[in-house]
Amino acid sequence: MAGNARILVVDDEHSVRWAFEKALQKAGYEVMLAENGIKGLSLFESFKPDITLVDIRMPEMDGLQVLKRIRELDPEAQVIIMTAYTDMETTITAMKLGAYDFLSKPFNIDECLLLVSRGLNTRKSKVEAEIGTQAPKSSALKGNSPAMQEVYKLIGKVSEEDVTVLITGESGSGKELVAQAIHYNSGRAAKPFWAINCTAINESLMESELFGYEKGAFTGANSSKPGMFELAQGGTIFLDEIGDMNLEMQAKLLRVLEEREIVRVGGNRRIKVDVRLVAATNKNLRKAIVENKFREDLFHRIKVIEIKLPPLRERPEDIPLLARYFCSILASQRKGSPKSLSDEAIAVLSAYSWPGNVRELRNAVEQSYTLSRDQVILPEHLPVEVRLKGVPKADTGTQSVASGEPASLPAVSFMTENGTVSESRKEKEVIGAEVDASAFSVPESIRKIVSVSLTEEVAGSAYSAVMEQVEKELLFQTLEKHKWNQVQTAGYLGITRNTLRSKIEKYGL
Repeated sequence: MAGNARILVVDDEHSVRWAFEKALQKAGYEVMLAENGIKGLSLFESFKPDITLVDIRMPEMDGLQVLKRIRELDPEAQVIIMTAYTDMETTITAMKLGAYDFLSKPFNIDECLLLVSRGLNTRKSKVEAEIGTQAPKSSALKGNSPAMQEVYKLIGKVSEEDVTVLITGESGSGKELVAQAIHYNSGRAAKPFWAINCTAINESLMESELFGYEKGAFTGANSSKPGMFELAQGGTIFLDEIGDMNLEMQAKLLRVLEEREIVRVGGNRRIKVDVRLVAATNKNLRKAIVENKFREDLFHRIKVIEIKLPPLRERPEDIPLLARYFCSILASQRKGSPKSLSDEAIAVLSAYSWPGNVRELRNAVEQSYTLSRDQVILPEHLPVEVRLKGVPKADTGTQSVASGEPASLPAVSFMTENGTVSESRKEKEVIGAEVDASAFSVPESIRKIVSVSLTEEVAGSAYSAVMEQVEKELLFQTLEKHKWNQVQTAGYLGITRNTLRSKIEKYGL
C-alpha cells in the first residue's frame, strides 16, 4: 500500500519534520508537513491522509485538540500521537479520543515505519469490513480476476432466466456462493433458498429429505413432514455434489423436474411444486455417464446452463482481496482490536497453490487471526504448510519446495517463552525434513514435526496444540484423498461418521 498511501506529519520541530519526510518518502509514501495544529487541520481536509502523525506538545493547539478535531472530521481517521510524555492521563485521554497508537520520542525510524505500516493495514481491513457488512448476500462471492468476471457475467445472464443451472468446480471453490448469487439476483430472491449436500445425507434418507414423508411411512415417522421441495416453494433448491446421488434417486429427481410435482414418502397425493433447481458437482459427470454412475437424461436436464468455477490457483490475483475480506469478517465477529494482514503475509498467501481452494484460504486466515497476538498478522503466524510452499520467488531467488528444489525463507523472528527464536532457522529444519523425506523413518519425521511445533506453543497448551495440528492435517488429507466423501473417509480412518462430522465442524474443513 506504500505506493499510494498519504502521510501527514504535524510537529513544531523542524528536525522531526525533516527526518520523517526523508524516511517516509524513501519508503514510498506521499508526505505532507505541518508546523502547527491549525495548518495540520487545514492540510488534513485538503490532503486527506491515510495516516496522520501528530506531536502532543505544540503551541496554540496541542496534539489532543488536533486529534479530537480530526476524529470529528473523519471518525475512521488513523492518528498516531508522538510524545516524550507518555503519562497515564495523556494516554487514556488520547485513546478515548480515538488515537490509533503512540510513538515515543526519541524515535527509532524502523519502529516508526513499522507502526505506520500497521496503521495502514488496519485501515485497509476496516474498509473491507464495511464493504462486507453493507454488501448484499450475493456479494459473498469475491474476486476481480478476468476468470471471475466471466462467472459474474454468466450469473447475470441466467439469474432472470428460470432455468436449471449446473455449477462445476473443485471442492472449496465456492459453488454454493454462486448458487446463492443466482438466487438473490433472480425474481425468486424474496422466496426461500434451500441447500442440501448429497454426500452428507444418507441414501435411505435422501428421498424423505427432498420430498417429505407422511405419518407412519417408516419407524419413527410419528407425524407428517414436508420435504425440501415443499419448503422451498417459489424459491431455489441447491443440490451440492449431485454426482454422488445414487441412480434410483436420480430417476426420482428427474421425474420431479419434468412433472413439477412430488409425492411424499408413504403418501399417494401429488403435490405441485414451483422451485428452481441449481446443482453443483466436483466430479466429471460426462465420465460418470460413460461409467453408468450418472443418468444421461438427468445430466441434460440439470445442465441447461453450466457455470465452471475456476480453482483459486488459476486466479491468484484474487487471493489478497479474499484474504483481507476474511480478515475483515473475523474482525467484525471477534472481540478486541481488529487485526489485519501485513503485506508480507499477503505475499506468502499469494504464492501458495491452495489445493483446498477458497475454503482452505479462509481456514488459514482464521487460524492466523486466532494465533496472532499482535494487531498485524505476519508470515510467521500463517500455517506451516503455507509458509513452506508459499514463499514468494522474489524474496527467495530459488524455486519453491513444491518443485523439489531447496528454498530459503526471509529471516524473521518471533518470541517464545525462552526468548527470540530465528524463524528462518526453524523453517529450514522443516524444509530439510520435507525435501529429504525419503531419508527419514516415520517416527523420525514425527519427532521433527513435534520439535518444530513445540517452539511455537506456550506451556499449558502444547499437547492440545500439537495434536490438533496433526489431527486437522490428517482429516484434510484423507478427505482430499476420498474427494470429500464422508462415508469413505470415516471408514478409512476407522471412526464413525458422526465423529468425522463433528471434527470437520471443529476445524472448519
